[in-house]
Amino acid sequence: MTPDSGDRTAVLLAGLGCGKPAVVARAPGRANLLGEHTDYNGLPVLPFAIERDVLVAGCAATDGQIAIASSDARYPPRRYTVAARMAPFRAGDWGNYAKAATQALLDAGVTLPPGGLALRVDGTIPVAAGVSSSSALVVALALAQLALVDVSLDQLALAELLARGERYVGVLSGGMDQAAILLGRAGHVLRLDFFPLRCRPVAVPGDAAFVVAHSLDDAAKSGRARGLYNQRVVECRLACSVLAARLRRPLEHLGQLPSSDVLDLLPEVRSRAEVMQDARITDAEFARLVPATVTLADPDRFVLRRRVRHVLGEAARVAAAERALAAGDLSALGRLLDASHGSGATDYESSTPAADALVGVAREGGALGARLMGAGFGGAVLALVERERTDALLATLDDRFYRPRGAGPHARFVAAPSTGASVARASTDREACARQSPPGEVREPG
Repeated sequence: MTPDSGDRTAVLLAGLGCGKPAVVARAPGRANLLGEHTDYNGLPVLPFAIERDVLVAGCAATDGQIAIASSDARYPPRRYTVAARMAPFRAGDWGNYAKAATQALLDAGVTLPPGGLALRVDGTIPVAAGVSSSSALVVALALAQLALVDVSLDQLALAELLARGERYVGVLSGGMDQAAILLGRAGHVLRLDFFPLRCRPVAVPGDAAFVVAHSLDDAAKSGRARGLYNQRVVECRLACSVLAARLRRPLEHLGQLPSSDVLDLLPEVRSRAEVMQDARITDAEFARLVPATVTLADPDRFVLRRRVRHVLGEAARVAAAERALAAGDLSALGRLLDASHGSGATDYESSTPAADALVGVAREGGALGARLMGAGFGGAVLALVERERTDALLATLDDRFYRPRGAGPHARFVAAPSTGASVARASTDREACARQSPPGEVREPG
């Protein structure tokens, strides 16, 4: 648990309203050093867990429903009955993240108590900032529910399960966030590969520090950003289908390409009819790639070549970043962050004017490199800085970006690579964190 989590846990336990043994699950947010929009394309990423987190306290109930309440008044209480297939709340409702966790567990064959569950949530992760507050919520809720039925799942399997499960809210997400949240390791970024999910820790040099700075543009995947994000996922899927037709070989994702020298095979922009012709796919095959239930920003205009150029270039930057970390070459690492931001802004079109301005201020304030991270379309910038220059960078961000916009220092913070999710068993008599499991693991009773 983090230093302040004891007091937060006591408040959550006191508010549960049931005199039964309880559990407290903790799931951190995540930052991503490099590898943006590569995970769902089967290509690697380098994220890390951060100290800010979501806590979920839970205990068994008797009214047959799952009741969830938040310490944040912006999120009103929600109740739902467990069923084999649960209809979501209205689009954008925070209760859908709870349903996403429950539905994922049900789909995996987990049996939840017929009497229901009481769950209370508290979080310190900035919302809509691109640091995975929503995925942390889903992970913490899933871990609490698993612990309450004494079920333990392999960490990698659970990460993949919850990555699929979070699509319940209508976002075609990859698997980076859930894996980083569950597998985080102090002092390390994680090299994650996909299909299947694999993980190896990569040590961060001791003289490196990271600053997460909010652009002040929200990037809520439950709002406008959802259609923009889904559009990029679909564009990569369609580009892959076009390449499969032109290479005359099956391709499920861009990570299966035999070579990165394929851009000349792709058109720049295509309508639905044109991309179907290029890929030689039927209406049914198009519907498999682009489900009608998925919100898109523009369902008849698909950018292909530039999207693939970013994805393949980003995968190469991940490999180069891993080498820079091993060599302790922070200057090279900073240049890779700058290149990633430029590619994301131009080829993926996922940046915003505010994020571009913030990256510029960070570089002028001493950052070795900076980039917009997360899904994009708002959210937070990650800046790499030599540890001894951290305070100077924070002061520059305050003076030249936040203060002129009427924002306070809460909009930026130092983010250290931290441990992943955990579960503790406690009693509802304010005894907090009586027993804690290893990161990302649900401990069996006994």
